[in-house]
Amino acid sequence: MPEEDPTLMSLPIEITENEARFSLADLISITDGSYQFDPVHRTLSLKINEDEFYLIDGVPVLERNGEYIASNDIYLIVEGEQGEEEIYLPVQFIEDGLTIPIEFEENQIVFNWYGPTEKVGGPPLDFQYSDWTTTQVIDYLSFLEKPIEDAGISHIASHLPGAPRPYRNGFHEGIDWYDFASGGDITTETPIYAMGEGIVVRADHDYVEYPSPEVRNKDLEYTAELGETPEFIFDRLRGRQVWVQYPGGIMNRFAHLSGIPETLQVGDAVDAKTIIGYVGNSGTSFAVDGQLSGGLHLHQDLLIYGELFWKPFSQEEVSEILQEIWN
Repeated sequence: MPEEDPTLMSLPIEITENEARFSLADLISITDGSYQFDPVHRTLSLKINEDEFYLIDGVPVLERNGEYIASNDIYLIVEGEQGEEEIYLPVQFIEDGLTIPIEFEENQIVFNWYGPTEKVGGPPLDFQYSDWTTTQVIDYLSFLEKPIEDAGISHIASHLPGAPRPYRNGFHEGIDWYDFASGGDITTETPIYAMGEGIVVRADHDYVEYPSPEVRNKDLEYTAELGETPEFIFDRLRGRQVWVQYPGGIMNRFAHLSGIPETLQVGDAVDAKTIIGYVGNSGTSFAVDGQLSGGLHLHQDLLIYGELFWKPFSQEEVSEILQEIWN
């Protein structure tokens, strides 16, 4: 009789209309990991071995060690009342997130668990971004080209990162490209380019706009009550999006798009000449009110290993960095 393999683990699964999923609590009992679910932001922070994962409810992108994984099949599933939430993940998390092969059996999956492993990706051990100078940041990001041809960085403070956003009790996280401030003769037919060599990790082909101004206003009223913008609402307000992951932990979120080329898919390799979408106003009050040509602009968020690039710097320094790279 063959000996049992002590590394072979079984994980109960549930098959639903949309996915094969497992209880996160069951996985934690196998891996001796830990997690925290934030019921306000509806975010999941998960640690297994040396790897740290992050998911936002409604956002189909897994962050692992500050880098984003190209998969449409990993997302957060939350059920139950606040304070009594049950957390589930699709089985694809095991394969693509933990990079462990799985096999399906009746009502369960099986996989080999060998215990602690080396960290997958993430910043080098000596990566201390908070200590960088503006010159270092400019050099690090200099390979990125403009997202819109013939446009330039706005000199208007409210278009730049860190500007107050009273309507949602927060701050502007990215860069706005409006035609009156950036040039480029921007319309809904203005193409947005991928800016450099990278991998598409999100493409909202099936985006659905807020159904009414009342629903959007309800989200904004909730942010006013909280005094901050929950992450899951923040994502809704960005509208239709494409995200591109580049080497060195750099990632761009392109937001408020009017459309995305049908051929562009998650996992595609792109470069500075690849069109990843078209300027729009999705997620904004203009779009919800049916004014499809009102307030057209590209909103671009730039992150380095999961953190907004501008956080360690003053607004003056951020403007200097952006002007040097793209003007």
